[in-house]
Amino acid sequence: MRLAWLGVLTFLLSSIAPLQAARAAEDEPSDESSEEGPDPWRGCWTRVYDATHLAKHPKQAVTGLTLSIETREPSGDSDPGPYLATLYGTFRGKPDIYAMPSGGRCVATGAAKDQLSCVTDGFFVGKFELAQAAKNMKIVLKGSDEQIGLVPGVDTASFVILSPDNPEHALFVLSPAPAKTCGQ
Repeated sequence: MRLAWLGVLTFLLSSIAPLQAARAAEDEPSDESSEEGPDPWRGCWTRVYDATHLAKHPKQAVTGLTLSIETREPSGDSDPGPYLATLYGTFRGKPDIYAMPSGGRCVATGAAKDQLSCVTDGFFVGKFELAQAAKNMKIVLKGSDEQIGLVPGVDTASFVILSPDNPEHALFVLSPAPAKTCGQ
């Protein structure tokens, strides 16, 4: 009798495992980006300004910028959510690396979804635009309400604000960089 029950139990368990595997495969999210190609917004871009450029632009305090745009954070079933952007910078006469304290949340805008409109929260509320230029990425600060606050580490007293008030800080063009440049 025991042997019969063990046979029934073995049969039931062997038929459940394939069902569980099939259900798990159905529940896995499909990778739509592989069908449509890679997401053009995600990635890493950087630019280090050489001495020649800085000599021609004496009011530009920025000596280098690195931008990382990461995956979206879904905010609902039908809403893919915002991209997460982080900007790091170096400045003339400042040895530290500065960063946006809380990062930025960016959503695609424009008729062709050809730019990202980004906002930052926290102590340094800000707003800026990102636009693709071939493989490059443009950081655009054009409106009087647009700015990016960067701080070295946790020292918010030593902040730097990038804004269109300084025309040398209204547009930056960054080139694609390896993911390891952005710590990805």
